[in-house]
Amino acid sequence: MKRALFLINPNAGQRTFQANALNLVGNLLKKRFLSNCNVFYTQKGGDAFEITSKLRPDDYDFVLAAGGDGTINEVVSGLVTSDCRIPLLILGAGTTNDFATAVGIGKTPKTLEKLVRDFCVKDVDVGVCNGHPFLNVAAGGVISNIAHTIPASQKARFGILAYYFTGLKELGDDKNYRNTRIRFTVGGETFEENVFIVIVANSCQTGGFGKVAPRAKLDDGLLEVIIFHDIGKADVLPLYGMLQSGKHIDSKYVHYFQTNALRAELIDKDTGFMLDYDGESAGDMPLDIGVSDKKLRLIVPKKSLKTQRLFNDLTGLA
Repeated sequence: MKRALFLINPNAGQRTFQANALNLVGNLLKKRFLSNCNVFYTQKGGDAFEITSKLRPDDYDFVLAAGGDGTINEVVSGLVTSDCRIPLLILGAGTTNDFATAVGIGKTPKTLEKLVRDFCVKDVDVGVCNGHPFLNVAAGGVISNIAHTIPASQKARFGILAYYFTGLKELGDDKNYRNTRIRFTVGGETFEENVFIVIVANSCQTGGFGKVAPRAKLDDGLLEVIIFHDIGKADVLPLYGMLQSGKHIDSKYVHYFQTNALRAELIDKDTGFMLDYDGESAGDMPLDIGVSDKKLRLIVPKKSLKTQRLFNDLTGLA
């Protein structure tokens, strides 16, 4: 039997989300998969990090993080900081749950119970954006404004469609059609681009689009960089459609490559270019990206083709 810590953000998602977390606790205890489980409800930002950053390797057999992007990021940051190597199970309550969806981690008590029963643990990379760990994505440009401009009521009512509607609205505003001259340094080489949006991804999915980074692997020590450049208003809708299929990486307006480190700087220091990581604001340029190779232990589904596509090492996944 296992010992678990459940960290739940009571303000995230709908009531069914919290019910799923508590039903899981009851089921696991009743079926003797758990010997004991400590449940902690976060009260404010920083609570989840405060707890997980102080964990020791023998405190628990796994930690479940139940909440939106902010809660998940706090737990990941805490586990990385403590270096306790305790496996993480994600119960996403956000609007898109991009990382959990990409890996194939479901949200029902039955699905989560199977994950605990199978207990398939894989080492995954963690990105670093200006010193902040991130599990799924760091980004800059107009895309960084979208998540922060959607009212909570719209997220609750429309779900992922709220992101699409807001994205189209933002991209339909003429003032947002600004390509910013940025200098990139990668592997000792420097180049410049007129950047509309830059995405640095760990998994394949962001913003509800499942193939933004179609070559992504979670255990290769590399991040996927997608630079949308020299974009005009007429180019956006075709690219929006190509994002659905992953064909955008062949567009002349997209520069796609992999790296373990990147620095981006504004040519014109007076030009703003907002950044975020896993939905959290990272301020303005410059952007320094790195990767912590296989830094996090993650509980993932077995016998899932969706999961297998994100790993080079398939040990335990078959």
